[in-house]
Order: sequence, then C-alpha cells, then structure tokens
Amino acid sequence: MTVIKTINWPVKFGLHLAASWPGTPLPVLHKLFWLLVLIPFQICQYSYVFMHYKSDTLIETIDNLSISLSFSLVFIKLCIAWLHPNLVRDILSIMEEECQKYTVLDTHNLISKTIYLSYRLTNFVLSMCVTSTIFFALAILVFQENGTSKKLILNMDLPFDINQSSTYGLVLIIQYVCQITSAYTFSVFTSFLLVAVLHAGCQIDIMCRTLLEVPYKNTKQLKFFIKRHQEIIMFTEKIEQFFTYIALTELLSDTLVTCCLGYLIVIALQTENGLATLVKSTVFYVLMCLDAFIYCFAGEYLSIKSKVISDTAYEFLWYNLHPYESQLLIVVMLRAQKGFTFTFGKFASLSLESFTSIMKASASYMSVLLAMT
Repeated sequence: MTVIKTINWPVKFGLHLAASWPGTPLPVLHKLFWLLVLIPFQICQYSYVFMHYKSDTLIETIDNLSISLSFSLVFIKLCIAWLHPNLVRDILSIMEEECQKYTVLDTHNLISKTIYLSYRLTNFVLSMCVTSTIFFALAILVFQENGTSKKLILNMDLPFDINQSSTYGLVLIIQYVCQITSAYTFSVFTSFLLVAVLHAGCQIDIMCRTLLEVPYKNTKQLKFFIKRHQEIIMFTEKIEQFFTYIALTELLSDTLVTCCLGYLIVIALQTENGLATLVKSTVFYVLMCLDAFIYCFAGEYLSIKSKVISDTAYEFLWYNLHPYESQLLIVVMLRAQKGFTFTFGKFASLSLESFTSIMKASASYMSVLLAMT
C-alpha cells in the first residue's frame, strides 16, 4: 500500500501500534502486547475498586472508577478495530486514491489546505492526550504527602509488596509507560475520525466548486456530479460502519467519566489539600470533553456538507436545463436532504446537540453525587 498523504506520521504510527494499519508487520505481536497489558491492568484496577469501595471514601472510589473506565474504553476501541480491518484499509485506500485522482480538479488547493489543517488538529489532539498523562502523574507523585504509604500512578490491587524502593520504582515506570501508550492509542482513533471526516468535506467542496465554476457543456458533467455524490456516500457509510459502535461506547463512557471528574473538581475546590486532585482531574476532564466534542462535531460537519450538496444542485439553475437533466439533479437534492448518516450505535445521529445532551446528563448525575456527599 502506498504512503497515505492525508495521514501524518503520528497517526500512522499510532495505527501501527494498535495493529490497525494495513500491512503492519507482525500484527499478532501487537495484539498480544495489548492483551497482556490491558487485561492484567483492568483486573488489578477493578479488583482495587471492588476491594476498597467500603473502606475508601466516595471521592476515592469515584476517582478510581473514572480511571478504570478510560482504560476499558481503549480496550473496546482496539477490539472494534481488530474486528473490522477491512474497513480501515478501505477508508485509507479511498482517501489516497481520491487525493491523487481529483487533484486536477482542485483549482483552489483545497486538498493541500485540508491536509495541513488535519495535520495541525491531529497533532493538537495527540499532544493533549500525552500532556494529560504528564500532569496526571506529576499531580500524584509531586503532591504526595510525606509519611503516607507510597502512592502509585494508577491504584491497583497488586499481588506483591511495593514498599521496596526497587519494586516501587519499577511499578511506577511500567504504569506510566502503559498509561501514556494507552492515552496515545485512545487519541489516535479520534484523530483518524477527524482526518476521514475532513477529507470527505474536502471532496464535497471540490465536487461542488467543479459543478458551479466550470461552464456547463453536456450531461456528462451532471453524471460526474451524481457519480461523485454516490462515491462520497459510500465513503461516509464506511466511516459510519467503523466508528458507530466506537462512538456509542465513547459517549456512554464520556458521560460517566465527565460526571465523575466534574464531581472531583467541585470537591477539590472545597478542600484545602485538594490541589493534586484538582490538577489531574481538570486536565483529564478537558480531554474527555474534547474527545466527545470531536465525535459530535464529525456528525454535525457531515450534516452541513450534505446541505451544501443540495444547495449546489439548486444553484445550478436546474429549471433551465432539459427535463431529463433537471430530473437527475432533483434526485441528488432529495438524497442530499437526507444527509450523511453518522450515528452512535445505530441509535441516533451525532451532532452538536448530542454534545450538549451529554454535558447536561453529566451535570445532572454530578448533582446527584454532590447531594450524596
């Protein structure tokens, strides 16, 4: 497979790491690595939550649960990607083929501008995730109280004693490496969605500009417009098939995690020694909100671009065409008004309205937890 021009190397490296890039060498070893890392981690994390939920305070239990849920989300994303390798390959190959095939029609350099924008946005998302792990670890280790037992970055019920200096240091290193690797992989799928959606929007803009700016000569132009519309519909359907269940787990977990983190932030502001909790929870909260926003933005963006297709077909002065030609455009307008489908779990369409609903639900659950404190 040729180098994907629309994918920058951090996202490509992350897909390789997740054993999702077509042609990844020894993908079985990559999958085995994740299984050997995440399954023991999850067992130790949830074991700690269940073993200490009576002795710990509500704040500590919620803190541990929110971190465990985020690791579970990474594992679910990986499993979905491993179950649909053909969809990832098809999305990447279509993006590469369209960038090469329709560069001639791109008189406004929309492809290069979109690639540059996707590079900047994906680098921002990836750097946010990596930076959040640094603040998370520093908040725990730097603000660790003297005289208390040694704290881990991730609370776990381990089958050995960590009070020895060598053992404690080794466990901290392993935990942080696994945390930063999981955070990176977590953000890679979000970045991949962002790149794919921006590419679809770019191709729609090129198609619409070509129809309006090139003088109309014959029916071939209309047939090309209709064919490109069908190709873009098929491309967005592949995006929907791959990301719909990822979006479902993403939005459900984000609602719970942002609820927990918001609760921790409010409590930390009211506590004298809550600086460590405030630092790690705030960065984590911003990251989860950003992730949910990107998924909802993707659905809103595709919906807006579908309306652009309908408006372009109408602005083409179809009422001055031959009846046969105008009927072709009417079909396009009707299909464009239906929009591109991007749902979470086939239940409902993603949009910015969905994002506000998530934030409202999270705030409602947070108020219940505050009332229980």
